[in-house]
This record gives sequence, C-alpha cells and structure tokens, in this order.
Amino acid sequence: MSVEVEVLGGAREVGRASIAVRYRGRVLLLDAGVNFDEEDRPIFARTVPPRDVDGIVLTHAHLDHIGTAPAYYITYQPPVVATKPTFEMARLMWTDFLKLNGYYSMYEDAEVKRLMEAAVYARYYSPMRIGEDFVVTLYPAGHIPGSAMVLVEVGGRRILYTGDVNTIYTKLMEPARVDGMPDVDLMIMEATYGSSTHPPRRVVEERLIGIIEEVVDRGGTVLIPAFSISRGQEVMMVLAERDLGIDVAVDGMIRQVTEVFLENPSYIRNVDLLVKAREEFHFVQGWQDRRKVWRKPGVIIASAGMLKGGPSLYYLRKLMGNPKNAIVMVSFQAPGTPGRRILEEGVFSETEEPVKARVEWLDFSSHADKRGLLELVARVKPRKVLVVHSESNTADYFAKLVRERLGVEAEVAEEDRRYRVE
Repeated sequence: MSVEVEVLGGAREVGRASIAVRYRGRVLLLDAGVNFDEEDRPIFARTVPPRDVDGIVLTHAHLDHIGTAPAYYITYQPPVVATKPTFEMARLMWTDFLKLNGYYSMYEDAEVKRLMEAAVYARYYSPMRIGEDFVVTLYPAGHIPGSAMVLVEVGGRRILYTGDVNTIYTKLMEPARVDGMPDVDLMIMEATYGSSTHPPRRVVEERLIGIIEEVVDRGGTVLIPAFSISRGQEVMMVLAERDLGIDVAVDGMIRQVTEVFLENPSYIRNVDLLVKAREEFHFVQGWQDRRKVWRKPGVIIASAGMLKGGPSLYYLRKLMGNPKNAIVMVSFQAPGTPGRRILEEGVFSETEEPVKARVEWLDFSSHADKRGLLELVARVKPRKVLVVHSESNTADYFAKLVRERLGVEAEVAEEDRRYRVE
C-alpha cells in the first residue's frame, strides 16, 4: 500500500498550514491552520472528511497552524495530539479567534470544547500510536514553548514534518533537536525565511536597548507591539536581563500566555529570567490602569503584534502623534496590516494620519533563516524535501539551494497534488 501526502494549506504561502498523511484510506492530519484576507476575514485550510481522520497532531499554538482544527469536531471526535502548553495556549487562541471572527467561522465554542475533550497530551521523544497504522514522535522545534516537529512512521515509511522551526538559542527557547532521529524518507519543511539571513540575535538585542534608552532619556515612551505567544515574552526577558531602571508595562494576551509558560517551566530555556520579568514589570489590569501607563516615560509591550487590534492599537493612537515617542515592531507585519502600512508609508490606516513617533523594525524572528534551515536538512539527511509555509519565490529559491548545496531531492509543494512517499 502506498503512503501519500496531501498539502491542504501552506503551499506557496506562509500560514494556513495543514498536511494530510494518507494510508489505507485513513488520514493523519498534521496541523489545520487559518490565514486572513485583506478584510481580515479568515481563510481556512481545506479539509478532509472528519470520518476518515484517525487523529490530528498540532505542532504549536499559533493560529496559522490551529485555526481550522475545531472544524473537525462538529460531527466526529478524533484524538488530537499536542504538548501540554500547546493545548493551553490553543484554547486561549481559539477563544480569541471566535470573539473576533465568530461571524465567519466554520465552528463555535462547542467544537472547541469537543476538541479539548479529545486531547491527548504528548511528550518529546515518546512514540505514540494513532489509529491502527500511524506512530508519531514529537521532537523539540525551538519555535515557541511546546512547539514540536512530528516524525510519522506509517507503512514502512518515515515522514518528518517540521511545523515552524528555529535553530538558534534565544532567551526563551533552545534550538530544534533531531538527535537520535532515524532515517527520514520525506521531510516536509517550512521555509518562511528560506531566502534570507537573520542578523545575529545579540546585535538585534543591543539595537533594541539602544532605542529604548534614547527615547526614554528624552522623555518619550516606547510601544513594542508583540505577538502574545513567545515574542512578547522574549522581549520581556531581554529587558529583564539588562536591569535598565526603566518602567516596563505589559498588556494584552501576553499576560495570560506568560502564566501558561511559567506553569510549564520545562519547556523554557531560562525560566528564572521570565520569573524576574514577571515580578519586576507592571502587568496592566483593566482600562483604568491602561489609561495611566502611556502618560509617563517607559516601555509598553502589548499585543496584537501587527496592530490589528488589542491594547497595542489603543496605545498607538495615544503615542503616535508625539515625535518623542517610538513604535518598535518586533513581529512580522503581514501585507495590508496597520503595522505594515506604518512601516512602509508612515501612516495609520484607521485615520490616514501620519505617524510622527519614531518607527523601527527589529528582526526578532522565531523562524530559522536559510542557513539554519539548510543545517537542519543536513543533519536530518532525508531522501527528499517538500517545501511548505513559504511565499512562492522564496520556496523555489530554497528548494534549489537544497538540491545544489546538499544534493538532496527537493520540490515546492502544490496544493492540488498528492505526493507518494517512496
């Protein structure tokens, strides 16, 4: 019997990740994410009939990997596998998603509840059987706490799905680990930054500190819009390590996610530093508090990272008109988002007003760059690489790099094809 892989989302695009592994008429689903159109409406991954699904594995809790998953729980209840922090953060993300996008959603709160009832908690390096034929083992992905690469063994073949992966040390995370991994027939890998190279993290951290000191010294406030999961905590830890003597406020879902991280310390590289940040920084409590923190010099770390909503949008409105202040982007800014327009045009899209505050973007990415991705392929030594989760030109470039530099067969996934695993 042949083993086939079908890409349901994430082919020649970043996000909307979903992979179906097919064998003997049954399906193992790896992620089920969502993207958003220019009107901020959800674009769900394609789905397969839930009755055919033996189980779902979620690599991590970002919406572009989990946003479609509850749709499988309307009529069926297949087991869903992930690490403990992934489930705890995913619940927060689905709740927030429905709050903002419930009108357009394929599912409701009831389906999220049914999914959580089907949760199977996994640990790294511990093989787990799903259905009659699939065996999965999770490996640390280094992306965010609880994130995992998934090794699938089925029909005598081995498939490694990287999910989102990082190969460097950060304050929050250790790099991805593939030690002891057996031979891999097919490596399905992200290449979000497959054509670019990140600056050294130490240089980026020093640049952030320098900007903050400059702005606060002249009486300004620094707004750092950050993703709730991982990026906000990473910035908190960078500041906590330096003891700048500057007021730091933290607002939005970053607060709840920080508590999840601290309840799962084994998934964090330096839990003591995160504890220090939690104890020393001011976690904003409600609107009365929120209205005070931006009025004095200091730093505000707030979600959402692309300024599409949340308290960061409130702070932006208050701070953007004063050239003493600064807006420092540390998260990816998708095309069409308010953050992207500020970076490219210096304009706040809600009012078309110019942003007078200083604007900066710093590369705090939690994805591996082309060097890290190539090193990962070299360590795994797969027979073939299938590139996903990457814009079209970047995906083509990275697949060519793998072929030319490593001598490994590589191609870019297409959404309308099935790939036989030889």
